Amino acid sequence: MKKIALLCLLAAVIGGSVFAQSNIPITTIRGTLGLSNGRISVVSGNITYYVRGLERFVGFIDGLKEGAQVSLDGYAAAPAIEGQKDRLFYPVKLTLNGKNYEVGSPDANKMRFGRKGKSTGSRRGRL
Repeated sequence: MKKIALLCLLAAVIGGSVFAQSNIPITTIRGTLGLSNGRISVVSGNITYYVRGLERFVGFIDGLKEGAQVSLDGYAAAPAIEGQKDRLFYPVKLTLNGKNYEVGSPDANKMRFGRKGKSTGSRRGRL
């Protein structure tokens, strides 16, 4: 019984430390909304951010269209290849025409593992 309790406690501590290490700082980007490679994007400085999940609000938020000046708060993923100028961006808040919109928070598992929070398995042959 004591071994099981100790094992559960150890698992909780390890799980908590892994969760604490996945904290990603919130980033703010400002720029013009556009399309790059068929995806919604914002160019800020010399970096193109591909904004995930924003397409579900097109047609529902007035003025959310190509060429609109936006400010987005959210999570910028690290570039897939070192030195690459393109990044994925997971928005939490959108500011458009002086109005703030909560657009949801990303699933941290999607940022770490890929689709639906499941491990994508071997990384061999992938960028």
